[in-house]
Amino acid sequence: MRNILKSTLILFSAIATTGSAYAQEYLPYGNPPKVEAYGRDLQYAWGGGFNNPHPNIADVNGDDINDLVIFDRSSRYGTVRVFINESAIVGNPKYVYNGSYEKNFPPNLFEYVKLEDYNRDGVKDLFHFGNDGISIYKGYYKGSGSQKALAFQYYRELRYNSKFSGSVNVYVGRGDLPSIVDVDKDGDLDFVAYDFDGRFISYYKNCQVENGLPKDSIRVCYADQCWGRSQQEYERTLKLGLKNCLKDQVTCAKSTGAEKVTHSGNTVCLLDYDGDGDLDMLNGNISFSDIQFLKNGKSDYGLAADSFITQDTVWGSNGKDLYMPVMPAAFWIDINNDGNNDLVFSPMMLGTENYKCFVYYKNLGTNAVPNYSYQTDTFFVGDMIDAGQSSVPTVYDYNKDGKLDLFVFSQGYYQASTGKLRARILYYENTSTGSVNSFKLVNDDFLGYWANNTVGGKLAFGDLNGDGLDDLLIGQNDGKIAFYKNTATSANVAPVYNTSSVLLNDQTSTLDVGDFATPTIYDIDGDGKNDIVSGNQIGNIVYYKNTGGTPVPQLMKITDSLGGIHISEEGGNIQTTYTTPFIGKTDNTGKPYLLIGSTTGIIFRYDGIGTGITGYKRLDSMYCKINVKDKAAPVVADIDGDGRMEMLVGNGGGGILLYKQYFNTEIQNVLGGNSNISVYPNPANSSVTITWENGYAANGLQISLVSVTGQTVITKQVNAGAENTQLDVSGLAQGMYYCIVKGAAGQSVAPVSIVK
Repeated sequence: MRNILKSTLILFSAIATTGSAYAQEYLPYGNPPKVEAYGRDLQYAWGGGFNNPHPNIADVNGDDINDLVIFDRSSRYGTVRVFINESAIVGNPKYVYNGSYEKNFPPNLFEYVKLEDYNRDGVKDLFHFGNDGISIYKGYYKGSGSQKALAFQYYRELRYNSKFSGSVNVYVGRGDLPSIVDVDKDGDLDFVAYDFDGRFISYYKNCQVENGLPKDSIRVCYADQCWGRSQQEYERTLKLGLKNCLKDQVTCAKSTGAEKVTHSGNTVCLLDYDGDGDLDMLNGNISFSDIQFLKNGKSDYGLAADSFITQDTVWGSNGKDLYMPVMPAAFWIDINNDGNNDLVFSPMMLGTENYKCFVYYKNLGTNAVPNYSYQTDTFFVGDMIDAGQSSVPTVYDYNKDGKLDLFVFSQGYYQASTGKLRARILYYENTSTGSVNSFKLVNDDFLGYWANNTVGGKLAFGDLNGDGLDDLLIGQNDGKIAFYKNTATSANVAPVYNTSSVLLNDQTSTLDVGDFATPTIYDIDGDGKNDIVSGNQIGNIVYYKNTGGTPVPQLMKITDSLGGIHISEEGGNIQTTYTTPFIGKTDNTGKPYLLIGSTTGIIFRYDGIGTGITGYKRLDSMYCKINVKDKAAPVVADIDGDGRMEMLVGNGGGGILLYKQYFNTEIQNVLGGNSNISVYPNPANSSVTITWENGYAANGLQISLVSVTGQTVITKQVNAGAENTQLDVSGLAQGMYYCIVKGAAGQSVAPVSIVK
């Protein structure tokens, strides 16, 4: 026991010596503030937003209830969002966003994600683009009890032996969406996708059953080069009934001179639409805003091969045609957990629709006799804070009630009529009362910014002209910064900003940071006047010194590389890194840091604020291991008023992800409290018993087991009057943990060592 405690004290000492290491562990906010908009609560408010969502059904937490996993393709590496279903009621799921499960998914997922059980072990496996066309990760569960979670281990890339070229990858075009389904009804999963030319559909048969191989294997046979006996060219209408399609034939049909010239840009969804046993298809294409339906006549006419016999070039149901501005993708899944598959659609093409991007047709019938009824085109998205594309949050007490409000700006919402983005500013008032934290959308077009008909940037509030009133800066996409003077009667009332603005000048010309201005206001040189620090498109941090002036401040460019900082992706593959800085407190110590979000989705942390303009030290190259995958935009503040910080991170998906600092900086603050508990055995292997002094649990207790990084791994409520309780730790990894017991009499903490 002495050795364990000695090791614990050494660990505590090491953490405390680093000063900030322990505090800089932000975790997903477990019970975030409620958000109201348009008269209703946003169920998934802090889910991060979507642009190109791909839905999947899987039991993520191992409770035998299907959860929802949504892959958003809207970045270089796609983002996974996990929504746990907390309801076992058939047809009435209660999805709750839970970011803690996302770390168990592979880090770099390309193009698409499909969760299917290829080895029939009851656990979903993961398919994505990988290095070639289809890459597989085997699914398994780790942990147990409340810590059970779906995780993945790399298996292989899918390849097959070609008599012409040897080992060849199963081809899926970059930007295409394949279908992974049991085509021949033999029990194993097959693979279907358009070929390189985007004209014919390739059928890659899984020969695992035919070859008598174990279920935990895949043997790919290239079975058909024009599955469905169809040919796609420019027109919505596909050519049907091709007769000269033969297995292993090099080409399926002669050139007509009107072939597609865009190789990528096809989505395939195979489904038994009419319940007759063969697979029909919903066909999306980069050239069209609607989706085509093709009926398979194999069962109807007893055909030897799957063959499309009729088509609907503009699919719809119950009077509502499916519309997506560019390249719709279809997904046939049981999204409402009633045992029958529904249809949902999203844009496969990047940079297109980013709000009306999740169309839901509920199946009011059955899989055998479906009846798809349109529900909404903002499924999930409409229940989130979502500002379209590339959101940037700002917090500021606008109405002067002592609570920080939330402003969300962005690059904007996609406009189908122009193909361009158009931004507006969302203003959420902090409506928290007592211990209930909440926000309410009170203005979805703050300052009437929509009328500018332009893309957005970043907001910054602060007094720049020295009159004691907080002015407003709006960074613009062209690199310029607009100044909105506060003309309110005092600093104790809500600011008044004129609708007209002034572009700031750096004493020689119009202030221009070089595209994508992301200003923040901070007194860098400590002279009592607030300065401007801004990121830009190419990865610099630009510093403008405030030299005074009223009603408009005078500014002087000091450096375009504050602290010697230049952010670039490892390897230098991306020249546009879109730096978004935040300067301020990030924990309870009051020490300011510089955080920089980038287009790669990670956040960098630097020390050196207040020491000059050179020699800043990078402390973290992935702050708190947070990676939102695309255009991270961080801001840190205590928005819930509990004395510990929250970090709000904007991202390419247009939403906000919320993280919390659960413990104060110094480790003694975590270990503080009474010594009223005992934990044994310690070290422990499978379970621990916790006891306490008589009367300590008179009003009940809350018990948590927390890792050294601050992650809560077990929580339990103990009824009033109990004398002890047990925790199952068999599913935890070996290491040091802290048992935190909270009750009316205070808080007690004891170290616990888990050994395996």
